Amino acid sequence: MDKRKKYVRLLATLIVILSAILVILTFSNHRYLPNWSKIIDAFSKSDKSVSQEDFVRFINVGQGDSILLSSNGYNALIDFGNSSDYGSDLLDCLEGYGIKELDCIFVSHYDSDHVGGGAMILDAMKVHYAVLPEQNDRAENDFDDFQYALENNNTQVHIAQVGSLINIGDFDITVLGYYRGEQDSNDTSIILMAEIYGKKFLLTGDAGHTVEKQLLKDGINVDCDVLKAAHHGSRGSSSKEFVTAASPDYAVISCGASNQYGHPHEETLKIFSDCGAKVYRTDRSGDITFIVTDGKIKVNTEY
Repeated sequence: MDKRKKYVRLLATLIVILSAILVILTFSNHRYLPNWSKIIDAFSKSDKSVSQEDFVRFINVGQGDSILLSSNGYNALIDFGNSSDYGSDLLDCLEGYGIKELDCIFVSHYDSDHVGGGAMILDAMKVHYAVLPEQNDRAENDFDDFQYALENNNTQVHIAQVGSLINIGDFDITVLGYYRGEQDSNDTSIILMAEIYGKKFLLTGDAGHTVEKQLLKDGINVDCDVLKAAHHGSRGSSSKEFVTAASPDYAVISCGASNQYGHPHEETLKIFSDCGAKVYRTDRSGDITFIVTDGKIKVNTEY
């Protein structure tokens, strides 16, 4: 009987300890303490299906940004294009690629050409996890619709922190920079580096020269294989110093055909050319997909 009581006490103690751990994991938002999303992400690498491609796809959303990352059946979307022009097209695109839910979404910043289509996506499919900038008074009108849809989706939201690491399949996505105090909304863009099998994709939102200089001043390693040109190829971004430091083999410009801003600007195209980067543009090639296999990149375009 004494031995049985001993086992019962031991079991009760274990239950109490496990319950405490469950409570901490469920309700903690501390960046250094793992939560459920981090645990799920960590296990994503154990579900690898060798038949599935690992890729980064720059989706043609006209004068806006939207980037799909996929690995081992896990999917993340960075930005959503503009609601009025391309929100429904983006949804059709994702569904056409067989995507029924998103494991994680990122918003670089809250300008309408980046967050505008988000509400439509959130209304149509489950989104498990979101990495977002802080809300600020510079957010444009589409932000309210996005926020409402996010709450209805019961998405777990985390505010971006420099150094945070998110796993999507075999992708390691790191928040390289986030200068939330900048006055220009473009310069509050979250800077991400997505790495898989040694290949690096630098994703810069609409960040301008001010942020580029700050990243270099802070000693951030921006070396990459593929650079998403900030602000649709504007001359206000992609300085020669920054592109030289990044030394990409490829540059991607997401812009609308015959857009009113004249993007991409000739100065930007010359900088990429002088730095030896091959340029792809969504206005000319449609969706642009970088498939990574055995440490090598293959580029496919829609047209």
